[in-house]
Formats: sequence, structure tokens, C-alpha cells
Amino acid sequence: MNPLELFPYKLRKYQAEIIKAIMDSLTKKENLVLEAPAGTGKTICVLTPCILFAKENRMGIVYLTRTNSQQKQAIVELKKLAEKTKMDAVGLQGKINMCSLIKHLGKNISNEEIAKICSFRKKKSLEALKGKEEWNRCIFFENFLLYKEYIELNNVISAEEIYKYGEERKFCAYEINKMLVKRANIVVAPYIYIFDDFLREKFFSLFSYQPDETILIIDEAHNLPDFCRELLSFSLTMKTIKSAINECEEYGVKDKDIIDFLFILKKIFNEIDEEIDFSETNDAIISEKRIENELAKREISKEKLQEIADKMIVYGEVIADIKNSKNILPRSFLRSIGKFFNLWLSLNDRWVRIVEKEEDNLKVGAYCLDPSIASSVLNSFYCSIHMSGTLEPMDEYKDSLGIKAKLVKFPSPFPKENRKILYVEGITTKYYMGEKMVEKIKKYIEEICNLFHKNTLILFPSYEIMGRFVNKMDIKRELYIEMRKDRQEDIMEKIRKFKERGGVFLSVMGGRLSEGMDFPSEELEIVIIVGIPYPPPSARQYALQQYYNKKFGNGWKYTMEAQAIRKIKQAIGRLIRGENDRGIAIILDERAKRFRKYIEMSASRNVIEDIKKFFM
Repeated sequence: MNPLELFPYKLRKYQAEIIKAIMDSLTKKENLVLEAPAGTGKTICVLTPCILFAKENRMGIVYLTRTNSQQKQAIVELKKLAEKTKMDAVGLQGKINMCSLIKHLGKNISNEEIAKICSFRKKKSLEALKGKEEWNRCIFFENFLLYKEYIELNNVISAEEIYKYGEERKFCAYEINKMLVKRANIVVAPYIYIFDDFLREKFFSLFSYQPDETILIIDEAHNLPDFCRELLSFSLTMKTIKSAINECEEYGVKDKDIIDFLFILKKIFNEIDEEIDFSETNDAIISEKRIENELAKREISKEKLQEIADKMIVYGEVIADIKNSKNILPRSFLRSIGKFFNLWLSLNDRWVRIVEKEEDNLKVGAYCLDPSIASSVLNSFYCSIHMSGTLEPMDEYKDSLGIKAKLVKFPSPFPKENRKILYVEGITTKYYMGEKMVEKIKKYIEEICNLFHKNTLILFPSYEIMGRFVNKMDIKRELYIEMRKDRQEDIMEKIRKFKERGGVFLSVMGGRLSEGMDFPSEELEIVIIVGIPYPPPSARQYALQQYYNKKFGNGWKYTMEAQAIRKIKQAIGRLIRGENDRGIAIILDERAKRFRKYIEMSASRNVIEDIKKFFM
């Protein structure tokens, strides 16, 4: 079958070309990095040829999303394709989202803790099914075992639909989810199921296809390098150390090595807190052997530290088991510290050691500089397809992940005259803006917002910079502001009102409004970008730049420029989501012109007149 015959919609501009590019990569068994703007229909264009190729070659497909909520679009398109061809596809989520028991307990817990609770209760349920009297059972798991043969669900189903099915019938939704993964040839899952070593092994023990028999699709792929860095980063706080000391007292841990070590560690953290000259972002780099050297002064060698770490893990496991048996959250601070030092002792130059100050708490951690450590698993798949509307500079993306790939970029399928991007000379948020520059930018914002009664989104590089404008601006329209402390439901309510009533919305680039949020037609017509969203200066950002200077010779491009370009493109991408949408973006920073290689824009000599002409 030709993939165009399987395509369930009327083809739009460039979609046939995208499908051909995907088929070429599948045939040649090569990775593909694909950039196409919002509204192109990337999801359906990628899924269609992949499903056809997988069917013909007896392969599986894993479709990865950054968040659980992003799975929905893939499931919608799979259901549409299922009208034309047979498939078994399922959305996969972790226990923390699928376990009815945990949701009923209402606990804020880690994946490790929920796994411990689940294992303990499943064991009790298995004993109960043999006729023994047991407490702390899981009725959801028991019902699943008793009635799993009668479970009937659609061939294409989301994790949310599975959870609802389980809730209604008191079945374990997570066990149903695993059962369906075994049957599926297509799984839609979060990134972590492939890039975390433990979860990947667990996943492929269920999935019927091994990596070399699997096509991997990565949605919103611009998020992947940072995801891989964060996945391999870890930290330890002063609060955890204090809690571990209390835990020893509460559970009668008398081991002198552990007790002495905890008090020494607490003292070292206090010394670091007093001695470190923190940056404005309240962080700093600490020397590679700072903690080890301080411990050595107290006659704790590297070998001794490893021994103590191992003992803390053992004691922590026992304490967690005791808590679990008493229906208490199986959390152990001793175990956390032991695991921290197991990782800490294995570090090399691809991590930087960071100390951060958070109010009354000190955090020491290791930040991973090289995402290719986690992303190297990509080379084990048949091929991988990376797609996003904001991947440029694409060579930086490919190099950061350490993969060989074909790079393909497609333009917007919508009329060019429907979107205009301007930048303003003589304006900048570079370094520390003086009050004169703040006043100049403020006047531009006020004039645009008050003259043009169109839904307007104003995006700032950070909450700090936004804070310099919020209380000074005289905008005579309904104003909505995304605050740092806002919960997701607060943001969604503000967006709902903004769409219904109109007005001006203030937010930050890279925040919740600048990516993944649709504003079709007149719901958004003007975007004002205040400044260039370079990452704020911090210890980890400095270390990252130095690392890429050594690795590729251009740390600025890889760590600063690439992030700024992607955030600006994400912001502009909110404007045009359909062929009838029209919108204009104004960048209030003359430095934007250096990105003209990646973003088509022009200088404006008279912003107000240019906006008037655009909307005539």
C-alpha cells in the first residue's frame, strides 16, 4: 500500500513531501531530524508511513512524548488511522498516574516508593487469594487477577481511558496497561521509558519487539537534550541529612560509622554554605574533590565512603520495609543519601558539581553536561525520527545527542502574508536595563496594546524582567498575568478568560503559554517578545558552555544561541495554527537580527504603522 492511500485526511501543502522523507529514512534505516512549523500536521505525517513500513516489515513503533498530556494527539491520530488499517496501539503511563490505590491514598510520592508499596501489597493480595488472612492488600490487583480474561477494550486506547475503565470496575489500571503493551505493536509513552536504563529494560520485557525491531518517534524533540541532562543529574539537601539523623534516632540505627558520617556531612554542608560566594542565581560550582577532600581530613577515604553508602542503603531498605508494613509511606532518608554517594563516587568530567541555595536549605548536586550519555540508546533502534517545530540550529541538536541523522526542514504550509515578524532597532534588554530603556520598552508595549484591540501575548525572558514592567504599565485593557507560583489550573482558567473576553496576557518565554498551547484565529493576533531569551547566567550554564567549547569549539552556539532561537520560534508559533490564522510578532530587541538565518524577520522603522498596514 502507498502511504498516501492510508493517509486519513485531504493532503495539505508539504505533507506528501514529509511522508516521502519519512519513507526514505525508513527504507535506508537512517535517523531523521525533522523540523516543520506548528499546523503542518507532523504527527499524522510521521505515523502514516511508519505504520505502513512497520506492518510490511513486522516491526513495532514507540512514539515518545515529553509529557503524558501530549500523548492525546498521537492517540487521536492513531484512532483515525485505525479506521483504515488494523493495529493495536496503547498509551502507556507510570504507576504514579495509573495506580488507583495511590490516588486514593492521596500521597505525594516518588516512583521508587510507589513501586515498593505496589510490590508489598501485590504480595499480600496473592497470599489472600490463597485463603490467608492478610491486611494491606490491593483490591484493584486482586480484581484484575480474577477477571482479566473478561477485559475487553478498543484496539487503540489511551492511558486515560484505561484508568477510567479500571476505576469504574475496581481493576488495576496499571496491570491492564501492561497487559495491553504486550499485545500492542504501537505504544505511545513518556520519554523516560526509553532513556531511563531501568524503565527501558522493564518496557522491553513487555513489548513484543526489541529495539532493533522498533521504529522510535520522538515528539517535541527540542526538549530531549535537556531531558537527558536532567535525567542523569542528582542532588542532596541539608534537609535530607537532618531527616536522616532523625531517622536513625527513630528507628534505632546505632552504627557508629553512619552516625558519625551524617554529623560530619552536616558540618561540611554548613562550611560550604559559609564559604561559597554564590551567584545572583544562588548557585556556584564546587571543586571536583571538595567533599571527598573534606571527608579525607576526617579520615573517611573513598573506600570507606563507599562502605558507609552501601550500609546506609541496607539500613534504609529495612526502614522502608518497616514503614510499608505499617501502612506508612516507605521513604528512607538514609537510603537516599547512600544512593546519592553511590552515584557521586562514579562521576567523571561529563558532570559538574553544583551547590545551590534555596532559602534555608542548601543543595549539593551533580549536573550532567552531556545528554549523549542517555541518548546513546538511540543507536540501538532500527531508526529514530525526531520531530518538532523548533529544532534549529539542527546540527547542534544532532551533535548534542551524539547521533548521525539526516536533517530536513519544511516551511510553513500557510500563506506567508498571514504572518509578519518585526524587530525594533535601538531597543535591548542586554545585561542590566537602565530605567530609560525600561521606560522606552514600556511605551512601545502600552502604545501597541492600547491602540490595537486584538488579543495580545507579551512574553518576557524571565519572571524577574517581567516584574520590572508589571506595575509600571498603563494598559487600558483586561490584563492577565502568569505568575511563577500559579498552579496549572490557575493558568488554564486565566487562558480560558483571555480567549473568551480578549485582552493582554503577560507570560515568560519557555513557559506554559509559549509552547503546546493553541490560540486559533482571533484568540491571538499579536505577540510582543521583550528581549532575547538567553538562559540566565548560572553556574550550570557557565559549566555547560565551557564543556561544549572543549567538545565542539562553540559553546555559545550550543548552549546560549540554540536555546534562544528555539524559545523565540516557540513564541512566534503560537500565532499561526491554521490556514486562516493571521498574526504579527514584534521583537523588542535589536539583537534579534542575528537570528535572521533561522527566522525570517525584518526591521521596523515605525512599529505602529507596520501593525496598521498588516491588519488593513
